[in-house]
Amino acid sequence: MNKVVTISILLSALFLGSCSTMSFIPTEGGASKFNLATVEYVQAQNQAQQDALMADLAENLSVMLDSALMEDRAALLAMTAELDSLNGIILEFASKVDSSGLHMEKSLMTMQKELTTVKTNASSTRMVIRRINDNVDNLPVKALETFNEAINEYLNKDEAEATE
Repeated sequence: MNKVVTISILLSALFLGSCSTMSFIPTEGGASKFNLATVEYVQAQNQAQQDALMADLAENLSVMLDSALMEDRAALLAMTAELDSLNGIILEFASKVDSSGLHMEKSLMTMQKELTTVKTNASSTRMVIRRINDNVDNLPVKALETFNEAINEYLNKDEAEATE
């Protein structure tokens, strides 16, 4: 029995030791796909696949980016047009504000001149009224009546202009 075990161990060792040179494993043809590949072969295949993938990606990258960014470009063009339109509106508004400011300054200058004239006239009228008060006893009645009528006419004319 020892002999049988020893022979089986020897035969098994011999059989396993000669596995790589077994003639029944195909090395060519359709069955060769079952052969074991070397590390260099696998790395070369991986590098070739990576190179092919990178080349394909480089060819299609600009097309993919263009298609992905098409909506953004259209939105940017629309926004640019809108900004140009708003810029035109702002420029128009600024010119209206400037012209309104100039008109306002002219109006203020005119009002200041008129106010100065009114102040001067009021001062003159006060002086005339003081003289009249001082000399009321010496003035003829007809002159006072005419002065009164002129003042009333003037005041009525101002009231009529204010109501219109």
